[in-house]
Amino acid sequence: MKKLFDRMIGSLVFKIALAIVIVETILLGLFGGYYVQYFGAEIDRRIAEQISTPGRLIQDEQLKVSILSDADQMKGLLGPHLLEAMAIGFDGTIYHSIDPFMIGTSVKILPEFPIHKLTADMKDQVLTTYDDQSGRSIVSITPLFSLNANQPFMYVYIKVSTKGLEESQRQMQSVLLVGSAMCILLTSALIFLFTQHTVLKRLITAAQFVNKIQIGKLSARLTPMGRDEIGTLERGLNAMAESLERRTQQHHISQDALRDSEERFRDFTLSSADWYWEMGSDLKIAFASYKFYQLIEEINGSPQGQSFDRLGLQSEHPEGWHYLQRRLDDHMAFQNVEFSWTSRKGEKHYGRINGVPVFALDGSFNGYRGTGSNITAQHRAAEEQEALQRQLATSQKLEAVGQMAGGVAHEFNNCLAGILSFAEVARAKIDDPERVKEYIDHVISLGERATSVADQLLMFSRRRIDQPTNVRVQSIFSEMEKLLMTLLEHRIELQIWSNEPELYTRVDPTQLSACILNLAINARDAMPDGGSLQISCSSVDIPPLDQRNPDEDEDTYPDNFAGDFVVITVQDTGTGIPDDIIENIFEPFFSTKEPGKGTGLGLSIVHSWVEEAHGFINVESVEGEGTTFSVYLPRSEPGVEPVHRIDDVDEFPGNGERILIVDDEQSLRTTARIILEDAGFVTQTAKSTEEALEVIKQAESNEPFDVILTDVVMSGRSGPQLIIEALRQNPRYGVVFMSGYPARSRKELDNLLGNYVFVKKPFRPTQLQKAIHEALALRSERQRT
Repeated sequence: MKKLFDRMIGSLVFKIALAIVIVETILLGLFGGYYVQYFGAEIDRRIAEQISTPGRLIQDEQLKVSILSDADQMKGLLGPHLLEAMAIGFDGTIYHSIDPFMIGTSVKILPEFPIHKLTADMKDQVLTTYDDQSGRSIVSITPLFSLNANQPFMYVYIKVSTKGLEESQRQMQSVLLVGSAMCILLTSALIFLFTQHTVLKRLITAAQFVNKIQIGKLSARLTPMGRDEIGTLERGLNAMAESLERRTQQHHISQDALRDSEERFRDFTLSSADWYWEMGSDLKIAFASYKFYQLIEEINGSPQGQSFDRLGLQSEHPEGWHYLQRRLDDHMAFQNVEFSWTSRKGEKHYGRINGVPVFALDGSFNGYRGTGSNITAQHRAAEEQEALQRQLATSQKLEAVGQMAGGVAHEFNNCLAGILSFAEVARAKIDDPERVKEYIDHVISLGERATSVADQLLMFSRRRIDQPTNVRVQSIFSEMEKLLMTLLEHRIELQIWSNEPELYTRVDPTQLSACILNLAINARDAMPDGGSLQISCSSVDIPPLDQRNPDEDEDTYPDNFAGDFVVITVQDTGTGIPDDIIENIFEPFFSTKEPGKGTGLGLSIVHSWVEEAHGFINVESVEGEGTTFSVYLPRSEPGVEPVHRIDDVDEFPGNGERILIVDDEQSLRTTARIILEDAGFVTQTAKSTEEALEVIKQAESNEPFDVILTDVVMSGRSGPQLIIEALRQNPRYGVVFMSGYPARSRKELDNLLGNYVFVKKPFRPTQLQKAIHEALALRSERQRT
């Protein structure tokens, strides 16, 4: 019952009916009260008019005043509710009355008589209502005037009870109210039935239609039953249903497309070698593709909610994470940020990520989306390629050395022939000290000449890492001139000059020498019948692209180069390069030489090194006339570079310090012993690491050595191994290494030891003595600290 009652109370029908009843009740209260008040006032007006009529007629002399003494006629005029009717003189004497006993009396004897109303200045009729014990009554007082009199001589007094009139009025009001209520109920019923038929029924149908739409029956439609507001609503609901059905169909199509897109994206991410990721505005990972998730989970757990620097990845660049964090904080895109990680198997892998910021339509930052790639294979391929490139460079250098072998052998034979000749002559003139000193000076000069040739060979055959320094190009020319003259033989004229002697460029001097040597070898091979080779140096200021003169040949310089450059030109008068192959000469293994005469690596290595030095190379050739190679290298200002030179001091004497000399070559041990003993040192020799360790052990308890002088490369255990073992027993030894392979040896020693002195073979006595003194100074400094 309660549910039924609640349903009825909540129904629209009940609400409409209640609204009608309330409205009709308000109207009834307004209009019914008005009608009751109106009819009540009308009755009062008619009663007042009826009461005042006899007095007015007597005043107008249409009735005689004596009629007031006839009770029947007065009741006929005024009805049965007449209480009193009198004609009263101005002195209060009653002259006429429906009550004969009152005639001749005075009104003063009458209780509650309004005698104060009977005034001499009364002009018009007065109506007064009184309430007394008998009820409510109306009194009419009409003044009567004689001809030309200003004061009334008599007053007509009529009093009528309103009791019966009020009952009639109440009956009339009751009838009016009941009739109004009946009309209201009937009207409400008619309005309700009309509303039920024209409004509620259609609204219920519309509600049922909405319920069908709600449960998914989008094909349902309403039948509009008019062009009124509800008809407009029905047509609007139909339009809404059609739009909703159309949008639902489009939504289903979009959902299917989205599902297909998601499946396609999932298939792509699962099959792709790349990774996909997304982060929110808090710069934390919100989405990671399967492979990226699997990668991070293996090394650091789930990536969800983590920032990049907490994923267990290591940046491959010192500023890598700082750069990435700055880009993220500034909401800017980033590319090719490389990192590495170590797998559970201990293998090092490499990756690269890219990302772009994502913004909403209002410009607010929403996060990042990006990709990543596993570049381990590319990284290892690059390392292998770099190693292969180094091997190719070494092979090319060795090829150049092989081509120089004949000239170098000739040079060495000349040196040795001179040394042997002067030595024999000196022995023959042993009694002439001046002549012997002259011959010995020639032997030393020839030995230094042979050493220079050996240094050139080492420079082009050893493997080394580029060590850029400020290089004076004229100095490189001077150092290479003798080697180039030997290489080019006598059939080729060599000319070397510099327009500006003080031209500097910051490159590796060895690589620059190798570059010039390769170009010279190519020039020599291009002149089989002889010719002229010119090597020169100049400077040029290349303007930016937008400042170049359009009348000049803009192809002379590449577009992306500008500034001061040093130009090294190698020009020959050889056969030249055909136009159809000049574009291929810098390709690796491209060669026009006969098989066995070259590998095709020389110009490729030159081109690669020039690019690494931030320069470029131009080539001009006329077939049958010759070729000109111009190497452009960035010019630098003369810097303060350490200059290694032989000290001007003739000797560095010793003071009895004990020196252990270790070398597997007997002649070198003897030479070093003589040099040091003549300078005042005490020496002992050993031919191997094992023998040296035994000597050190025996001398430790008696007279320990101050300095150990050892060769780097020996048969058996090496010199560094000897020093490591000796320093482990007693860390106070001074150390001097000597070797004929300075670049490679110094690099290896730097990785093992940091506090030592190095002397290059072959050495002069002052160089060896100075090295011993430097080792003693380092030993003293180490002992103080």
